[in-house]
Amino acid sequence: MNHVLSSIQVVAADRVCLHEDHEPNRLDDTCQSISQQGMLLHPPIARQMQDGRYLILDGAHRTAALQKLGCHRIPLQVVTDADYQLEAWAHVVPSGAWLNELLQSGAFLCTNEQGGEQIATILHADGTKTYVTAKQAGAGSAHLLALWHRIVQSYSSSYPVRRIPQGLEVLPEKGMVCLRYRPYTIEEIEAIVTHGHVMPAGVTRFLISGRLLNLKIPLSLLLHRHFDEQEWTAYKQHWANSLRLYAETVYLNEKEFRKVPQQI
Repeated sequence: MNHVLSSIQVVAADRVCLHEDHEPNRLDDTCQSISQQGMLLHPPIARQMQDGRYLILDGAHRTAALQKLGCHRIPLQVVTDADYQLEAWAHVVPSGAWLNELLQSGAFLCTNEQGGEQIATILHADGTKTYVTAKQAGAGSAHLLALWHRIVQSYSSSYPVRRIPQGLEVLPEKGMVCLRYRPYTIEEIEAIVTHGHVMPAGVTRFLISGRLLNLKIPLSLLLHRHFDEQEWTAYKQHWANSLRLYAETVYLNEKEFRKVPQQI
């Protein structure tokens, strides 16, 4: 337990970096939830970069919400490379006008054969695949990143996105498509952030070992300019006596049940 608690650090808000974009609606909901509860339940997961700043691996919306609420400090669970696995999410979304515009866009080259530096692979309901690359030959990393943002934004701004873990081969239902993106290494992600960019929202998946949950860190402690070390120490002592390790598999229901009215 002491080793796990030693991973909790309180870091100045300006020393924290996000590696992915945020979803505006989700950010507003997260801000409202933290503000109403008056506490942060789950600390974001971070890894320290070579320049000393902290890269958020999981918890982008919680981090952005704390920054938006005016917190001077952000509590992080700082992990090492041995504590996580890095994968990529695939996105299942409805096909529609956005897809036709993408396939006909002058910025992309969409073919049925693999080639070039692929930005995305689109799996259709009939099992066929479309490979999306940049039409501009020899496009730099910044241009490819901008095109990637354009693809994700074209559907995520209008449709709900269902995420599929890497390695799970799922044929989308009729009227749907599945977009797959290549997994990036942590070094590539850090390079993107160091150059002042972010990746699209919801494309990286970090599997964290030993995640700390339900710490209930008071928002008031993070809003004050002068950090109360004694109060923070008291919370850490409380966690040392109340943490419980769950080693068994757990199934968590994440959606509220809503009764469907009967039709007359």
